[in-house]
Amino acid sequence: MSLTLSAGPWQAELRPEVGGVLASLTLDGTEVLRTMPQGVTHPLEAACFPLVPYCNRIRDGRFTFAGREIVLPPNFAPERHSIHGLAWQREWRVESAVEGKCVIVDDYDGLGAWPWGYRAEQRVRLGDKGCAITLVLTNRGDTAMPAGIGLHPYFRRREGARVRFAADHVLLSDPECLPTGVTAPADHFADFRHGAALPPETVDHCFAGWSGEATIEDDLGTIAITASGAPHLHVYAPADGSALCLEPVGHTPDAPNRAPEAMTILPPGCSATLTLRISAESFS
Repeated sequence: MSLTLSAGPWQAELRPEVGGVLASLTLDGTEVLRTMPQGVTHPLEAACFPLVPYCNRIRDGRFTFAGREIVLPPNFAPERHSIHGLAWQREWRVESAVEGKCVIVDDYDGLGAWPWGYRAEQRVRLGDKGCAITLVLTNRGDTAMPAGIGLHPYFRRREGARVRFAADHVLLSDPECLPTGVTAPADHFADFRHGAALPPETVDHCFAGWSGEATIEDDLGTIAITASGAPHLHVYAPADGSALCLEPVGHTPDAPNRAPEAMTILPPGCSATLTLRISAESFS
């Protein structure tokens, strides 16, 4: 069952039962995020979905925490890795909804392969200036939990679009999109700091030390994003031009194995929070 929010020229549709996704976000009827087709139920076709309780890929779905081996099943066939957490493949419920805002929730009992119970909330609010999505993850277990949260928005991708953001460096990846351990300057693919067109090759890489701001400029106008609680930006822009994702994330790919210090350790009852704000201006 979909949920529609409106405020001024902004409108959003959510489909909580399909992984807690946003199905659309528009300004005066113009797409800001791509629109999920009617009748489609796969979160990867959505406008935005949550990354909970970890971001991106974990190699082979395995890591060790506090002397305990965690084994997560592959969840993105045919890949052998576990990706994007749990919540994007779970049904969320509406806790509250009024006018231009809502709260949707995923309560996980900790009885699956991820051994910690959690509560995830998405608080979505529209206003005259745009959309804010706040993601809150709370550890409901009785031991400390390694955690990472993020959001996976799919922005409209128009021919000639230029992307601008600043970061410290980019993590280079192997053919399975996992970091090799080699880093490169942030302008390795394009001079994104000063605004650049997307390169012809696929970018599916994490830019570490992100400034927390980014813009997309195209023939329809300008989209601006800001984020708090997200020190990194994962960029997904396939060579076929089918998608443009600027994903604010709390940790880099495979952090539980290669950079465990980058994970947020949540004691029982404690929470991690990330907020993404999206605004836009139209040329029309």
